[in-house]
Amino acid sequence: MEQTDVIETGAPLPASVAQALKAFIEPRRFALAEGERQLLQSGRAQRIAHEGAELAAWTWRGAREAAPPPRVLLVHGWESRASHWGAWVPALTAAGFDVCVFDAPAHGDSAGTTSDVVACGRAIGSVARALGPFDMAIGHSAGSAAALYAFAHGLEVRASVHLAGPSSLVRVLAYVARAAGLPEDLRPLLRERFERYLGQPATVMDLARLAPGLRHPALLLHDPEDAEMPYAESVALARAWPQAELVPAAGLGHRRILKDADVVARAVAFLQRHARPAVPGPG
Repeated sequence: MEQTDVIETGAPLPASVAQALKAFIEPRRFALAEGERQLLQSGRAQRIAHEGAELAAWTWRGAREAAPPPRVLLVHGWESRASHWGAWVPALTAAGFDVCVFDAPAHGDSAGTTSDVVACGRAIGSVARALGPFDMAIGHSAGSAAALYAFAHGLEVRASVHLAGPSSLVRVLAYVARAAGLPEDLRPLLRERFERYLGQPATVMDLARLAPGLRHPALLLHDPEDAEMPYAESVALARAWPQAELVPAAGLGHRRILKDADVVARAVAFLQRHARPAVPGPG
C-alpha cells in the first residue's frame, strides 16, 4: 500500500499524525558526498531484483588469496545509505572479508518511495538470495532491526554485529509519537495507521517473534547516552539473546559510532574470531 493511501484512506488524520506517519515511512534521500562516491566506485555495482523493483548493491573482494573468504553483509540505518559504511569497507577487506553493501528500499539509489524495518528485512532476503550466502552481518540502527527480522525469516550467519539498534517496533512507534509531540489520545491512531500500511501488527518485530533467529554469537555496541535510540533497546536485546555480548560505546552518540575507529576494530576482531576458515590478523 502506498504511503498516500495510508494517510488519505478512512477518516481524515489530524495534521500532526499525518506528519509523524509520513516521516516514519517516507525516508528522505541524501546526496552522495565525494568521498562516498569514491568508495562506491571502488566496488562492483550491481542491481538486485526485489518485489518488482530494484535495489542498488556493491561488493568488494577481501585482501586474501585463500578460498573461500568469509563474506559479510552491511545494513545501513533509516535515511542512511550504503556509502555511509566508508569506515568499515576498507577495514573488513583488509582483514580478508568479502563485503556487500546495499541501499534499502526508498534509500540511496534503490527504488521506492516508502520503507520500514520489515521491508528492509525482506530486502536483505533478496540480497542474500542474489549475492549470498553471507557468513556475517553488521547492522546500524534500523539496519540492525532489519537484520533481526531477516535472521528470524531464514537468513543464517555465523556471527553478527549490531550498532545502536532498536529491539521493539512498538517502542519505536512510541518514541516517534513522543518526538512528534503527539498527545496521548492520538498515539493509538498513529500505530493503527502504521499497522494498516505494514499489513500486520507492529508486534511482528517483538523479541519473542524474533527469537528463532537469535542463535549465533553477536556483538552489540551502543552508547548509554544515545539521544536517538535508547540504550535500553540493546539491553533488552542482550537479555533475549543467549550468545550476545553488550559493550557500552560511551560518548559516540547514535551516528558517530558508525565512524569510530575503535568500534570498527573491535567489530572486525569479533568477526575474525567467529570466521571459518579463520581470517588471519594484520601482519
